[in-house]
Amino acid sequence: MQFGLLILASLFYTFTQFISAFFYTFGNITKCGIDFVLAKPGETLTIMERALLLVWILTAALAAQAQSKLVFEETKSEAFLIKQQVPAGNNSQTHSNSIIQLLSNGGTTSGKGGRPNRKPEFVVRLEQHARIADAGDVLQLKVQLQQLNATGDVYYRGFDMAPFLLPEKAKLIVKLLDSQGKEVKKYDLSGVNLSKETVVALETTIPDTATNQSYKLKLEGMELLYGSNDVQEVEDRIDLIQDYYAADATLSKALQDIARINPEDIDRIKLQDRHLHEMEEALVQVQGKRFQEKLGLNQYDPQRYTSKGSQLSQLLKERRRAINHTLATLDQQFYNRGISLLAKGSQAAAATYFVKSLEVNPRFAPAHLQLARLDFVSGNLRDAAGRTRDILTQMRVDPQTEQMALGLAYDIYGAFVTQGHAFNGQGDYRSALTAYADARTLCSTIGGLRCNLPALNDGEGRAVYGYYRGIVGEGKALLSRNQLEQAEQLADEALAFQQQYDYVLHDAPEATELQGQVKYQYYVLHIDKGRHAMKAQDYRNALSQFESALALEQSYTFKPVRELGSLAQQAAKPVLLSQLSDGYTQAMNNQLADARATASSAESMRARYALEQDKEVQAKYVQLRDRIFTQECLNTQAAYDKHYQNAQALVRERKFIAADQAYAAAIEAAGSKATCMIATFTAEDGRQTIASAVAYQRLLGDVNRLVATSRYAEAIQKYNEAEQHYLGKGIGKFGLGHVSLFNYAREQDKLPFTAMVVGHFTALHEEQAALQLLTSLLDKGYSKGKTSKVQEQLGIQLAIKDATGGLNDSPKVLAAGYTQGNKKLKKLGKAYEKERKKLARG
Repeated sequence: MQFGLLILASLFYTFTQFISAFFYTFGNITKCGIDFVLAKPGETLTIMERALLLVWILTAALAAQAQSKLVFEETKSEAFLIKQQVPAGNNSQTHSNSIIQLLSNGGTTSGKGGRPNRKPEFVVRLEQHARIADAGDVLQLKVQLQQLNATGDVYYRGFDMAPFLLPEKAKLIVKLLDSQGKEVKKYDLSGVNLSKETVVALETTIPDTATNQSYKLKLEGMELLYGSNDVQEVEDRIDLIQDYYAADATLSKALQDIARINPEDIDRIKLQDRHLHEMEEALVQVQGKRFQEKLGLNQYDPQRYTSKGSQLSQLLKERRRAINHTLATLDQQFYNRGISLLAKGSQAAAATYFVKSLEVNPRFAPAHLQLARLDFVSGNLRDAAGRTRDILTQMRVDPQTEQMALGLAYDIYGAFVTQGHAFNGQGDYRSALTAYADARTLCSTIGGLRCNLPALNDGEGRAVYGYYRGIVGEGKALLSRNQLEQAEQLADEALAFQQQYDYVLHDAPEATELQGQVKYQYYVLHIDKGRHAMKAQDYRNALSQFESALALEQSYTFKPVRELGSLAQQAAKPVLLSQLSDGYTQAMNNQLADARATASSAESMRARYALEQDKEVQAKYVQLRDRIFTQECLNTQAAYDKHYQNAQALVRERKFIAADQAYAAAIEAAGSKATCMIATFTAEDGRQTIASAVAYQRLLGDVNRLVATSRYAEAIQKYNEAEQHYLGKGIGKFGLGHVSLFNYAREQDKLPFTAMVVGHFTALHEEQAALQLLTSLLDKGYSKGKTSKVQEQLGIQLAIKDATGGLNDSPKVLAAGYTQGNKKLKKLGKAYEKERKKLARG
């Protein structure tokens, strides 16, 4: 009865789901194959109609249930002790031993009274449910394994491992016995998968011909089989538990460490921020493990992991807000610390914190102002001035800071002026000028700074005069000791300084006088060196010294030495004669560019030293000039001869266009130096002789260019012109052969050109030439479709010619004689036959 109710409930649920899906999908009961219809096509069933149908289906199910009866049903509990066995008898025991070993490390069993820990062991229980139903002519056999669970030492560090200790598979033998206990059927189930809570180990039917036979099922030899997947599952779970405890240790340590995060520790605020960031990262990583979900910490959380995580998260957020605030105002924090130390008299320590403030915010004006004050107090006026100028010209400052900076700038300006006065009193004019310059720069770059310019100008004027007189005095002392180079440097320095301070030293003559005295000494020295070189007959060196003296004489107003001009002339003549001789040698060696440059330089030198009328110089100059002219004519004749000989060689090679160009180049070379009167009649005669051959080759060149640019009609016309020129001018006498248009077109790679020549021959009624060229063209792969018109025209012309000539053979035979069986000439053959028939009818 119990079994029947179970079947009924199962059928009811199954049919309910089926009917729901059925109505949702189709809405028409006729599609089930049921004989009667509750709804017309296109209509949906009402709720009442669905209920009636469900009652009908349940009735059918009860009728089906009434047709089968329960023969046997038995439920039996089984328990299996899982413990370590050494040595392991099979692979399953090896895997279960591994699981036991994994559990041993978690304190599942604890020794008492000093006894060692025992190896854990646990019991796996399940129910074996077997039943037989008689369905008339068959027996329905079913065996289920259910209520699978584990008890005993199933905890690892407090966490229940029971769901992970169940075996992967089981094996058993099921025997079907008759009423006499004899075995009717045997089923060896060697690998039943235990992945579900209820597993159908066997479900089958067998024929039943016996009457009122009492059958039963016997289950025996059941074994649980552990596999590598079971070990891995336990190991993964244990790893997760160990990660839980490791994460808990991380949280505990972080809860201790966070107390040491001090947002007020501005000296180590970057380190504090880094440590806080590390803790935040650690919390994110720990939260990413999802222990709450994976380990079910809502039911069991031995270390209060969830609470610690929430507490740490809250503390981290509080510290982060505080640290971020400190970092956002760090420049102000360092500045305030510096002000505090300054109030206590610790200037060096205060400066350190002002510098830190600027490292955070380089344009924090209050910190710059405090550092400028400290520089001013310590005597570093230039550093103080630079910072103050930057504050007032490059930074956006509040009114109070601006007023304080202006006050400091005025104090610095006054200190510079005072410093300059002191240096003037000490005779240290260079340092005085530097101090006054710093004061003037500060005054000119800071708007709103009221400067005492009269005092500044007066002090700077005294410093300028003092420094200027010092330079000139030192230069004169060096000049008196004949140290000309050093004296010259100081004279140049004095003049540059005078130009720099022109508003003070505008009319001061001392530097100019010193420079004139130094240059005069150089002037005299150059003349003396030139005279000594003249005595040693070193005329080039002597001339160089005299020229240097002349250059000084022209640049300065000192009293000149009268004989300097004649001395320079005396030194220049031998140098000029030597130069002219060198030029003559260059011209003889055909170094005309160098010879011309030498002649030009000599001409300039003759004029500069008044040697134009010197007979010896004049003779040498004329000799050089004539030699240059002679060499130029020789070169021109050589160039003419070279081009002429090249032209002759090209004529022998029958390259008449190139030969004509060579003749033209020879004539042009001769004309480039007309004064040489080079005879050009040989080149002119040569050009005249080959003119007709040149014209012929140029016509052929034009043909090739026209073909290359696909201007085929012009090319044919030009080729005919070339042929007429060849015949009319007797070009053959030049050793040039002429290729007929037929042969030229046949050898062409441009097949469209050849096709146009076919049409040309056809138009001239040269049918045989056109036919041969057409056949060659088609053999080269030219499309026969592109020759259709010319084939038809050629066929018509051949037909007319043969008819006129009295050929009376069959048109088909005659056409075949022209086409020679070439299918590509099919159009020509058909046109020929058609035209002959037409002529025959006419």
